[in-house]
Amino acid sequence: MTMKAGTSTDLLPFTRITRLEDKLKAVTILKSESQEDSNWELVVKLFYEQQPVGVISFTLRGYCLEEAEYMAGHIKDHPHLMREIDEFLWGESD
Repeated sequence: MTMKAGTSTDLLPFTRITRLEDKLKAVTILKSESQEDSNWELVVKLFYEQQPVGVISFTLRGYCLEEAEYMAGHIKDHPHLMREIDEFLWGESD
């Protein structure tokens, strides 16, 4: 499911639901003061077996709208974000 801001007249935030693992899903929400801003808040709401398990957020600096939306929509493709999510859920790993 995707609700996407695609033109300058659309309203933020951008929201997407992504399956991270078998029973783990993330709702990613991308927020900014304006679409012209290059600083974004990426909020990740985590659900395990459809139950909320936590919320983590990231600050994205220097991204245009399209880049920030891509990162929010393809969170699994970003090892750094996935590592932070793993550490948030399970603690720091070696």
